[in-house]
Amino acid sequence: MPSLMKLSFIGMFLAGGCSVSAQGIPAVSNQQVARAQTVAYCEILENPGRFQGTMIRVRALYETDFEKSVITSPSCDTGLAMTWINFDRTWESRTTWRVRHTLSHQRWSVQMDVVFIGLFKGDGHYGHLDTYPFELNVYKVESVRPSGHFRPMPD
Repeated sequence: MPSLMKLSFIGMFLAGGCSVSAQGIPAVSNQQVARAQTVAYCEILENPGRFQGTMIRVRALYETDFEKSVITSPSCDTGLAMTWINFDRTWESRTTWRVRHTLSHQRWSVQMDVVFIGLFKGDGHYGHLDTYPFELNVYKVESVRPSGHFRPMPD
């Protein structure tokens, strides 16, 4: 017999409360992305439980390399804490062509100043060999620039 939670989810789905992707993961709407809470990256590292499962907008330094896709910030006083970046399959449809082009031509091991909107997870181990304590599932990239003069977003 199905659990009450499964029945509630099925009822919400049939009533149009949410949609589900082919992988069975609840889909994220453009409205959810547009209403993302702007958060300083250092604040996320200091209080990861507060942002668990929250759609956030964050500015940080993004770096890729072999088996590495992370954000970090030189402003944070939390050691080497990095957040694994996972791009949702729909991110490109929400991101301008110019930003997609800039991001796709990024060289390995070169940091880029980015603004990502995504769903934050801080309750496990993510990325290559489960090395990273946090993950941001990116649904939109708002900005990509060379990292020259990185400054956190204003409050």
